Amino acid sequence: MLLYLHGFASGPSSHKARVLSARFGAAGIGMEIPDLTPGPDGFERSTPSSMLAIAEETLARGAPPHAIIGSSLGGYLAALAASRGPAIERLVLMAPAFRLFERWEARLGPTGDLDRWRREGLETMHYASNRLRRIDWAFLEDARRLPAFPDVRVPTLCVAGRQDETVPFADVEAFVARTPTARLVAVDDRHDLAASLDVIFAEARAFLAVARAG
Repeated sequence: MLLYLHGFASGPSSHKARVLSARFGAAGIGMEIPDLTPGPDGFERSTPSSMLAIAEETLARGAPPHAIIGSSLGGYLAALAASRGPAIERLVLMAPAFRLFERWEARLGPTGDLDRWRREGLETMHYASNRLRRIDWAFLEDARRLPAFPDVRVPTLCVAGRQDETVPFADVEAFVARTPTARLVAVDDRHDLAASLDVIFAEARAFLAVARAG
């Protein structure tokens, strides 16, 4: 199974998900794209662990071996899944959101927004529904318990933008440096990687074809 995991406050209809699904489909490769925060209040109540559980449930319904393409938070979740699931054979991580807890704490702590999040929930734009929504404090509490860099031992392709304003390029470099099975493709792009979809598809298709050929 080829699984796609969307990013934070995103969904199955994201631009990258649609483009890559269409391109892989044209190449005869189907892609599963679950909604990681389903339901009317699924986003508000979501945690990294609840999203990971949906990913793992989706994988369990398909025949192994599995490959995962993950974007941002979805990339981090894909790495977590691979660290736990022996049936996952390959990963393609796009701007993977490593150091999830540490980055949120560093960004919101000095402004007092962490206390506000604990009291009121964190208001953020939910791009999948195109409106502001509030995510519960449980999201960050759950992130606190997860590793900054999951222990990944399967072949992994990382694509990261040197101009990424959300996940420091150095974080992805650090993951690749500590993961002998990982390779980094650096692009001159921002976090959304919108200008790099041709490169991403070409690299991912070649990378995943090795597994299919084997």
